[in-house]
Amino acid sequence: MVNRQSAHVDGPESLAAARRVHAACERFETDWRASARPRVEDYLGPPDDPARPKLIEELAGLEIELRRDQGEHPSRREYLERFPFQADVVARLFGHDPAESDTESLLCPPTLTDEAPRPISPSSSAPPAQGERFGRYELLSELARGGMGVVYKARDTILNRVVAIKMILSGAMATDSERERFRREAALAAKLDHPNVVPIYEVGEQDGFLYFTMRLIEGGSLAGRIQDYRDDPNAAARLLEVLARAVEYANGLGFIHCDLKPSNILIDRDGSPQITDFGLARHAAEASGLTASGAVMGTPSYMAPEQASGDRTNLGPTTDVHGLGAILYELLAGRPPFRMSTTMETVMQAIYCDPTPPRELRPSVPRELEFICLKCLEKAPAERYATAAALADDLTRFLQGDAIDASGPWQKLRRWARREPEIVARLSGLGLVSILTELNYRFFTPHPDARAHAWVQTVLGLWALLTLLFQQLHRRGWQSDALRGGWIFGDMACLTMLLWIMRDLDTPLLVGYPLMIAASGLWFRESLVWLTAALAIAGYVALYALAGLHWDATTPGWSRPDALPYANVYLACLALTGYVVSRMVKRIRAISQYYEVRRQV
Repeated sequence: MVNRQSAHVDGPESLAAARRVHAACERFETDWRASARPRVEDYLGPPDDPARPKLIEELAGLEIELRRDQGEHPSRREYLERFPFQADVVARLFGHDPAESDTESLLCPPTLTDEAPRPISPSSSAPPAQGERFGRYELLSELARGGMGVVYKARDTILNRVVAIKMILSGAMATDSERERFRREAALAAKLDHPNVVPIYEVGEQDGFLYFTMRLIEGGSLAGRIQDYRDDPNAAARLLEVLARAVEYANGLGFIHCDLKPSNILIDRDGSPQITDFGLARHAAEASGLTASGAVMGTPSYMAPEQASGDRTNLGPTTDVHGLGAILYELLAGRPPFRMSTTMETVMQAIYCDPTPPRELRPSVPRELEFICLKCLEKAPAERYATAAALADDLTRFLQGDAIDASGPWQKLRRWARREPEIVARLSGLGLVSILTELNYRFFTPHPDARAHAWVQTVLGLWALLTLLFQQLHRRGWQSDALRGGWIFGDMACLTMLLWIMRDLDTPLLVGYPLMIAASGLWFRESLVWLTAALAIAGYVALYALAGLHWDATTPGWSRPDALPYANVYLACLALTGYVVSRMVKRIRAISQYYEVRRQV
């Protein structure tokens, strides 16, 4: 571990800042030693963070030591260029070292470039405020702000027209990747000339801030007008048809938007939609390394599975078809297709689960339009509409009352299986056990016990009904840990009852206990994993205590056969399974919290 000077602590806020600095250094050093070669800039947080100078000092100092350990010669000039507003910090890191200065002059000779130096001032670390002048533009009001950029309504004082101006939020403090992504957004949008794509007027740089101006759309974004389509699904279909034609135009030029969502659709005064924000767009022929903040590219609630899993090789026109389907879903259902309490759970839904059909949330949604929406949201790109034009054509057929091309019994069954994985898994397992029990009873049991067989089938039926009940409660919004705990208790009670009826502790069905513990990890709650493990252990202990008990008339009293030799080993395995699953859940939740922080930054 590389030694680092400790931050001065003189109060609760300073203590919290010191802990943040220490945690950032630990993450940085871990990533470095894993051969990831991280950049200090990715660990700093927002430009106005009070702890930023201390973070720069500690992280840059750590990076310098690690680089020197590998035989590199980091220079003062390099770090002054990377952190222009922290010259005093850089001076402390390098001190007065003539050898370092000589080495710097040899390794970093002056170079001539065609690009003029970027103007830098202390004020360029924060964006200008409304009412201020920004070059030739007078900033009238702030329209929107995201993780990377801010958009203002502004007046062009030379041409005397009102425009929207978007600028990079961190100004001269922006990293190279942020600046490149911003330039790409402007360049891609400027190449698109379509009535439903917001046009770009000018691209430039002022006071260290990259910016571009575009047509001002006065009607706001679609995100603020979702309710306008609540009772008019035909209007939602018409809107999506227009958007699909615009997306097909962009896809035809080789551009994939990759972040279609209601907030990126602007509505002008006459109700016409305009696509904006090409910050994540890519050319289909490129293998771009630009991504959104964090590990995935896009907005979790609207992402296609290939985006959520980071599979960039499968990004294509069908990715934008999925985004259009997500917009249509929200217009019909009043909520995004995937939305959970954490980013991790939302991403997991986007990858593995189908959304609840819109008609289950709003029965007035036409069935054909629901089919179109769900076909757009298929997990496999090959099962969606191949192009946005194909989607637009099906929407046209729907609006004209013609037959559409998005329905079929096999598609419905597959969507239901993905949408309800818990109930499908349980009912399939119970059905299989019931069938095998019936076969064993009729063909493979020498002396079948009709009464025991009837009880087994009854318990299996009750277990299936219990599964349906809990699933219905869960889908109706009863998503508390208490309900999940009750569901687990019901499953364990049914399993234990089956084993008790069979009165055989050597049965292969004992594998049900560890399988239940492993399955409880899908709730991503440590407490539920330990509850399942405790109930499994309690159930097995109860079975062991009752197994083989019979009344001995000679004693008289209750007696049992010899104890099973491996019961203690089985109990230990159940406890170990609970421990392993809970540790995995804890690690996954820790990673989720880390990326939650990265998204907020």
